[in-house]
Amino acid sequence: MRMDYDAPRPEIKVIHNKQMTCQKVIDEVLRGIEEEGLPYSVEQSEETNPVELAFRGAELSHLGVGIGITDNEVVLHFIKLKEDQPLFKIPTYSDESTLRAIGCNAARLVKRMPFKNLDNTELS
Repeated sequence: MRMDYDAPRPEIKVIHNKQMTCQKVIDEVLRGIEEEGLPYSVEQSEETNPVELAFRGAELSHLGVGIGITDNEVVLHFIKLKEDQPLFKIPTYSDESTLRAIGCNAARLVKRMPFKNLDNTELS
């Protein structure tokens, strides 16, 4: 007999602002996570601060990793960091490879692998 229960999935939480206009940004970030072979889930929020979104994602993720996306910025956060000190921030107008790289880096954080370089981005 199989028992069904709702165990939380180990996944990276990606939370974006509901008013976000550019689906392409979200898609590229998700492609980066997929390239590294990790599961993710996507949620919407009324919150407009990308750091808040990312930290909330990290809180909800069993892996402790969250990505927040707004029309202006993509933020990668880790649960062990202070809320106002995310790991990476990049503008949403970044090129496709940079957007994908922040998704890859979310997965690499979980896998404890070296991060990909994010052009024009410095560690926070």
